[in-house]
Amino acid sequence: MSKRRKSKNKKLGLILFAEILVFVGLLAGYGWYYVNHSLDLMAQDTTDKDEIDVSDAVTETMKDKYQTIALYGLDARDNSDMTKEGTAHSDAVIIACINNDTKEVKLASVYRDCFLEMARTTPSTQKYTHAYFLGGPTCAVETLNKNLDLNIKDYVSVNFEALAKAIDALGGVTINVKEKELNNLNHNLEEQVEVTGIASEGVWSAGEQTLNGTQATAYARIRKVGNGDFERTQRQRAVISAMVKKAKESDLSTLNDVIQEVFPMIATNMTKSQIISLATDIFDYELSDNIGFPLANETPTLGSKGSVVVPANLVSNVKNLHEFLYPDDTEYQPSSEVRRISDAITNETGIGDEFTDDKKTEEPTSTNSSDN
Repeated sequence: MSKRRKSKNKKLGLILFAEILVFVGLLAGYGWYYVNHSLDLMAQDTTDKDEIDVSDAVTETMKDKYQTIALYGLDARDNSDMTKEGTAHSDAVIIACINNDTKEVKLASVYRDCFLEMARTTPSTQKYTHAYFLGGPTCAVETLNKNLDLNIKDYVSVNFEALAKAIDALGGVTINVKEKELNNLNHNLEEQVEVTGIASEGVWSAGEQTLNGTQATAYARIRKVGNGDFERTQRQRAVISAMVKKAKESDLSTLNDVIQEVFPMIATNMTKSQIISLATDIFDYELSDNIGFPLANETPTLGSKGSVVVPANLVSNVKNLHEFLYPDDTEYQPSSEVRRISDAITNETGIGDEFTDDKKTEEPTSTNSSDN
């Protein structure tokens, strides 16, 4: 049975990525020079994308109708570390799938301790968080493609301090905080201060108020209040909306302050033209739904590998993931590679039940927070 596992910064990378696109879109009004100069502040990964292996099971529908991007939240000290191996672990990863026709965006959060077979190494099962450390972003992306039958070529990596600094540079955001949210907000706030080193006072009163970056980040992370993930998504959207509103009201000087503070904490292999294209449509996107992967899982402790999240089993979870991300793709069938990995994971862990609705779990959780 799954136990509860905390994910400190889940989906915050998405909030910041959306804000990046907003900034780029707003800067476009000031001319190409500002856009070009701002994007130069990001760490650009120049690795040839053709060297990133994708799954043989990718269908024409997946390639033609959808754009799939990997978003990473890292514990890196600076953005130069984000393009290298051996320097950062991924504390959070989101697979963002954009329907090019409808602009609908679906999100799948891959749990950091998800037990998968690493790419670019001698076949080795590990927590997914280690993929970035073992082989940098190329290994991390290829591990997703290999285990989940995906065709991801693009990624964006963000230092988790960036969201708080972006909001601070904007002068804070106005949020209507409910009385029932205060305890969880302040609990998250203590943890956030410890993780980022950015000091902040607590939030002691309910109602509409201006939150600084650390407070707003803690607010966006609230989960155990109200209707679980549904209300958490509402809070995250509230933070995004407040940031967009503040950014739209800001002059060029303020936008420049934000960009100078935040963009150096971002690394990507996306080209400037790709980012600008996404930014052009930013206000047309509709965030429709999100899930965690694997939905059906167990959380055993595997010796030196620590407490892990094991798909139960990989094949059935991957089929469910594809049905969620690509609902009109009727051609997909799990590849022989995914079936092989699924069998290997079952042989190692003894966990191999097929995915069924009654085994679906919103989020794997555990009292063991080992970072092995």
